[in-house]
Amino acid sequence: MRKRFDQAGAIPYQISDDAIEVLLISTSSGKNLTIPKGLIDPGYSATETAVNEAYEEAGIKGRLMTPPIGVYGFEKWGGRCQVDVFVMAVNRQLAVWPERSVRRRFWYDYRKAARRVKHSDLGDLILKLPAFLNRPQSG
Repeated sequence: MRKRFDQAGAIPYQISDDAIEVLLISTSSGKNLTIPKGLIDPGYSATETAVNEAYEEAGIKGRLMTPPIGVYGFEKWGGRCQVDVFVMAVNRQLAVWPERSVRRRFWYDYRKAARRVKHSDLGDLILKLPAFLNRPQSG
């Protein structure tokens, strides 16, 4: 049986001139673009992980929305990574953050962002953003 790695991440977005923009970050190798995400450590929830990774990898703060917009997976470390993906309304971009020296940030229209990410399943989730943001809010 192959190992499964549970991860959580966030699609960070902002509204600019009535357009939905998504923040992508460079992967640690610098070759691709992705969303902030990481392994769910023991004792942490998926939502806590998504918030922490957004800060550590992208230097952003915001409001995380639940439930997740979806899940996608990819092969890594000799197993399968399963990523719970949340949506984050960004309200602060920090000038200094933990992974600033290894990652770059890029804002794109959500349609372009969906095409720029390495994993097409993640791109499909990004394309769901307008419908997700327009859904009735509970609570």
